Amino acid sequence: MIGGIVIGIKTLADRVLVNCVDENESRNDKCSIYVERNEQSARIKPGDLIWWQGGFAMWTPYEKKGKAGNKEGVDCDVRIPKIGFSFSVKPT
Repeated sequence: MIGGIVIGIKTLADRVLVNCVDENESRNDKCSIYVERNEQSARIKPGDLIWWQGGFAMWTPYEKKGKAGNKEGVDCDVRIPKIGFSFSVKPT
């Protein structure tokens, strides 16, 4: 899994924890990543899309889903530096 629908976020001092679930709801796979805390990552919210590769996460706000390549070019696949690797969070 390299991304999905954001289901939760937690803002820390220098980073943001992003939890997501696979877009294929029948699989129900969950995964998490840390991204750099910055102006863009502060706007991530549940329902948005996020995927990652290499050192970056690509974030698409819910309002922009399905509008890739739009004329505005704003907020579609916003590139945010990723910290570390993806991981699974066990329920507490």
